[in-house]
Amino acid sequence: MRKILFFCLAVSLGFGVMAQSVADSEGDVVLEVAGEKILKDDFVKMFKKNSSSKDGSISQEELDEYLELFINYKMKLSQARELGLDTLKSYKDETRQYRQQMVAPYLNDATVSRQLVEEAYARLQEIVSASHILINIPANATPKDTLAAYNKALDIRTRLLNGEDFATLAKQFSDDPSAKDRIDEKTKGIIPGTGGALGYFTSMSMIYPFETACYSMKVGDISMPVRTRFGYHIIKLVDRVPAFCSSMDIAHIWVSFGKHSEEECKELINKAWNELNEGQSYVDVVKKYSDDSYSVNNGGLLKNQTISSLPPEYIAVLKGTKFMEYSKPFQSSIGWHIVKPMLYKPVPSFEEQRASIESRIAKDERSYKTIESFAEKAKKEYGFTEQRELVSEIIGIVNDSVFEGHWVIPSDFNNNEELFRIGDYSFTVLDFVKKIESTQTKQTPTYIPDYVWQIYDDAVLEQVVKYADSRLEEKHPELKSMIEEFNNGILIFAITDKMVWNQSIADTAGLREYFLENKAKYNWEQRADVTVWNLNTDVEVSKIEKLLKKAVRKGWNDETIKTKLAKKLKIKEDIDKNITYKWNKYEKGDNKIIDALCWSDTTQQDGTVRYYEGSNSNKRVFVILNSWLEVSSKELEDCKGLVTSDYQLFLEKKWIESLREKYSYKVNQEVYKMIK
Repeated sequence: MRKILFFCLAVSLGFGVMAQSVADSEGDVVLEVAGEKILKDDFVKMFKKNSSSKDGSISQEELDEYLELFINYKMKLSQARELGLDTLKSYKDETRQYRQQMVAPYLNDATVSRQLVEEAYARLQEIVSASHILINIPANATPKDTLAAYNKALDIRTRLLNGEDFATLAKQFSDDPSAKDRIDEKTKGIIPGTGGALGYFTSMSMIYPFETACYSMKVGDISMPVRTRFGYHIIKLVDRVPAFCSSMDIAHIWVSFGKHSEEECKELINKAWNELNEGQSYVDVVKKYSDDSYSVNNGGLLKNQTISSLPPEYIAVLKGTKFMEYSKPFQSSIGWHIVKPMLYKPVPSFEEQRASIESRIAKDERSYKTIESFAEKAKKEYGFTEQRELVSEIIGIVNDSVFEGHWVIPSDFNNNEELFRIGDYSFTVLDFVKKIESTQTKQTPTYIPDYVWQIYDDAVLEQVVKYADSRLEEKHPELKSMIEEFNNGILIFAITDKMVWNQSIADTAGLREYFLENKAKYNWEQRADVTVWNLNTDVEVSKIEKLLKKAVRKGWNDETIKTKLAKKLKIKEDIDKNITYKWNKYEKGDNKIIDALCWSDTTQQDGTVRYYEGSNSNKRVFVILNSWLEVSSKELEDCKGLVTSDYQLFLEKKWIESLREKYSYKVNQEVYKMIK
């Protein structure tokens, strides 16, 4: 079976594009199999790809062997297609999934992808702290609503530039709930708002437009309104410093406002600070003063903390605190703290992070930039044209029922004009309104022109990418080759499973018949019938050996020997664990201990007891040679794996014979002899 699998994989490499120019090169056809013509150059290329020769030379013997294997391969593919294995859902699903994986890199602008990865890594070298004021844009916003939100954000920015306090305006105007003071439903106490403070973060922690704005600012800057899917943001960059780690282990002391008054918190943290300065251990001070139940019994240790997982006050202090030194007391919104960095894990290198960054970008909205860039290039390459003015006619027939999922194309609407074209593919006005009708869902109403234009932009992107996708194999021969190779490999696997592997398992009668006809091939060589004893003890070897020899003379069975050994060794507990035995029959080479003690001297008599010198000081291993067994025939159950493998080779041979009778093949000897 391994030979079959190896050939399936090896011979399939590169066959996908072999016969693409046969019509122009009839004189170079070296082989015709089941109606398919193979060119000499393609055949030689495949042969060299699979050849074991290191210097590229061509051995006639190896070439002849490869020719026969190749003919068999092509015939198997022909039968697989004839049986419809390439029409099965399982085949289509597997090949489609593979193609999706293979074409993914081609459907992205490689330059943009590389730039995004490099940009993200560069940003990971810094951490930033920012505050924001969010002005929401209603879900059903009209252009007028959007403009009003933008102007509101501009007015707030003007007030900030004129010196008004950011936190105060955030609590007053921000649509981010965390910015405002609010009532705790359980305690009915006031939970202070953040005033828009977001704390420290780094690349890929925030949505892309927001992140980009922050990394383009200087400390103290107040941004123009930044549009994201949440609305408009006014951003103030609070801090921006080199990333001092990627993650960290810290130990902290936290005296909580939730358990003490503000005055008590300050008094307790100062006591902790003084005791640390007097030389008391950090662990003892943590147990005495910290209110963090999670870490108090572990020396205050918090492992694998990231920049964004800790309160911003911690990061502000840690960035200036050396490894294994504790900070001065500092206050946060939740209490007073002393923190001690135990381990700073450095930011990994670009190569170490590349795969992780690529994976995160693929799930991030910035990934659309690569697809959009690819689509723009495809438009230029395949000649994209559009008549955008026709969209206005469509806007006129869409009404609010579309937001209930009930909109129907007017019965008298039959505009079949071309809305846009990419290459030889035309997308009509009627195609577009059908798309609106088929994709509508119940949703919050929005401004209809914006709604229609968004669907139009999505349709253009979808169809342009789809068209370019359909041309990828034509544009990239290496991609076509890889995909066809995989598809052929799946077919070979399926047909071989059907004709050989599955049959060898299902046909138990045929397997047994094959075994009986070839039973002479399956024999036991001379074997040693032995019992191996393992004893967890440091008792002298001679004492144990003496008892085992006595057991052989007396003819004790193994359980009796075990009982006698336990008594001799004074083992009263865990007898089954400390005294074990295993009986088996071993050919030479099956077991290193048996080889060393038995096969090193085949003149040993039955009943010989030997001690294995490789045992450690607290373990004793003895072997009792029960008897020597001469050459004998195996039963099917003794060698079923080997027989099944041989039976598969037998079935493979019979299958090939039937293929050679079923399909015609012809080697052009004149061309074949030219291969050197």
